[in-house]
Amino acid sequence: MNNDDDIRNRLMLNAALLHAIAEEGNFSRAAQAVGLEQSAVSHRIKSLETALGIRLFERTTRRILPTEAGRIVSDAARRCQEIWSSALMHIADVKTSRTLRLSVSSSVTMKWVVPALQRAQAAGLDLVVDVEDRLVDLHAGEAKAAVRYGPGPYPGFHAEALLPAYLVPVARPGLLQGDLTPDAGAVGPPLLADRSALTDGTGYTWEEYFKGRNWPHAPAKTVNTFARADLAIQAAIGGMGIALGRTLLIENDIEAGFLEVVGKPVPAKSKYWLVTTAATADTEGYRDLRDWIASEAATARRQHEQLFSRT
Repeated sequence: MNNDDDIRNRLMLNAALLHAIAEEGNFSRAAQAVGLEQSAVSHRIKSLETALGIRLFERTTRRILPTEAGRIVSDAARRCQEIWSSALMHIADVKTSRTLRLSVSSSVTMKWVVPALQRAQAAGLDLVVDVEDRLVDLHAGEAKAAVRYGPGPYPGFHAEALLPAYLVPVARPGLLQGDLTPDAGAVGPPLLADRSALTDGTGYTWEEYFKGRNWPHAPAKTVNTFARADLAIQAAIGGMGIALGRTLLIENDIEAGFLEVVGKPVPAKSKYWLVTTAATADTEGYRDLRDWIASEAATARRQHEQLFSRT
């Protein structure tokens, strides 16, 4: 074992202690947090500092303060603790075969999954919803499955198409007199959109909507963007402008009278998918999840027909 390996092993063994010292700012409280004698804490830190050849903490009469090197190792220790906490959480999921960890974007969670959770419980699903706007690593076990919005079909995964999607302009009732027109980018209320969709390849943009309507120019200066689709939709509910809605995110708000459709729906190039690994797809728990989501998707289709067939 070379010297770097020895130091790395020492840092790993003392990750919990380093994190506790950074959090507590005191050797005595850190010792209590990790179940050590204070003298053992002092000895371990001195040993680490000797091995690294640099001071990690400045000792004052009132508080222990990390040096620059101390901040570096303490931050690494914190991330190490988070990784192991996540690993233990996933191990608990594996031990409980009925527990299913489903990764869903924040917008789809707020507008579709949360209203349906009670029905998931009634169906007997032990469902844990991870709200993640990033693409989780399903092969690494960060989640059992994920609902994704995109063009698909996600090579290397088991992917099942759930629903097609439509782009639908929506606004607070009464905000717009009549429907959206081709000059919406220049006159009338501001257009609201999801900022991330400009770069994620899903085509969830006003440019795609205008193209779908065969209108020659997409709006430019009058589009106000938000970090998430549900925030843009919420802004529309508040009367801030016209949001580019997307099916599955707007139906409940339309039925509740918070929004109204102000333009013809346009088929989107992306759709909703249920994605998992090939190994998970063969499990009974995943099949239960798929059956429940398929039932919810069928309900959503009926909503689409009722709300948009007359548009």
